[in-house]
Amino acid sequence: MAVLESLLKVIPAHLLNGRIVRLGDFGSFRLTVTSEGADTEDHFSKSMIKKVKLNFRPGKQIRNDLKTAEYEKEA
Repeated sequence: MAVLESLLKVIPAHLLNGRIVRLGDFGSFRLTVTSEGADTEDHFSKSMIKKVKLNFRPGKQIRNDLKTAEYEKEA
């Protein structure tokens, strides 16, 4: 539990510093940003940011497991 609690502190810090957080075979997390365009870097401001999204890309094993998953409709 202590490791998971530490990850909850460390992962956001790295993401907010523009890093991709890779957790071995589990997968990786990264942030993507949607914003209005600007002619130059000097004309860009944080108020132009419209959306920040957290993306998770599963590792190979999880992707393979999801490919073989079977689904059923619930009654």
